[in-house]
Amino acid sequence: MKITIDLRSALVGLIAGVVLMFTLGASIGSGVGTGGQYQVAGTATHAVIINTQTGQAWTALLSSQSVDAGFSGPKHR
Repeated sequence: MKITIDLRSALVGLIAGVVLMFTLGASIGSGVGTGGQYQVAGTATHAVIINTQTGQAWTALLSSQSVDAGFSGPKHR
């Protein structure tokens, strides 16, 4: 079985990959946004939001509808 590679398609794919890599790298490293101030974790029945700068945490136990005050509301700095 002989496989031929179209040089033009390979070059276009390479250029698109490089542009995507630089775009993602610039947006991740620019410090735009909160920079990881909030971390979210959870399972099918439990969710936690943690403010990593203040240590405040909000939890929700979804199976029993037990939710901390402010869990669903906006998080302000």
